[in-house]
Amino acid sequence: MTWTYYAFWLAASTVLWLVSAHPWVLALAVVAVVARRWLPDPIQYLRFAGRLRSLEQQVEINPANATARAQLAEIWLEKRRPRRAIPLLEQALERGDAPELRYLLGLAHVRAGQAQQALEPLAAALAKDQKVRYGAAYLAIGDALVAVNRVDEAIEAYERYVKINTSSLEGYMKLSRARQRHGDEKGAEAARKEALETYRVLPPFQRRKQLGWWLRAKLG
Repeated sequence: MTWTYYAFWLAASTVLWLVSAHPWVLALAVVAVVARRWLPDPIQYLRFAGRLRSLEQQVEINPANATARAQLAEIWLEKRRPRRAIPLLEQALERGDAPELRYLLGLAHVRAGQAQQALEPLAAALAKDQKVRYGAAYLAIGDALVAVNRVDEAIEAYERYVKINTSSLEGYMKLSRARQRHGDEKGAEAARKEALETYRVLPPFQRRKQLGWWLRAKLG
């Protein structure tokens, strides 16, 4: 037996003791998991703090700097603050109509819960470049279409996405759920199995990144 074996059981014992002696620790952990979408990520805060200040200064000094606005908007998207990204992307689009900017604006609207507003910029991005961000605009517009109850079109969007990005478990699982919502149980199961099969052949770093979607696929 190696030291890692003993370290694992020591850590497990410590966690069990904390939970049994202090039940509020478990409650706090559950709240943190449930509220993760809305709580600030401390790791991301440290990662982006310096870059955020630098880009904000660039935007203030040069209002015409569309690149800085787009980069700043992407940071706000990473920090799960899509509403702060939207005006930056709208301003950047006034200075240059690139499909990537249209995609980011649509994505920001989707993440802000504004599905209807997301459709136009995402459709415009796809009209210019169907493979923008390796097909991610299809994934985003699929999410928007599901949200506005246009499930048939969402299925088509997800199918297009997984044809471009064949290693995305998220794409397969969203396709599975859309097909299930449409009443296509066989199609839903086929997409779920494709997700599981894809996970088996992914390199380790990709498995770590997509572990959450693999768990969803396993749980059905």
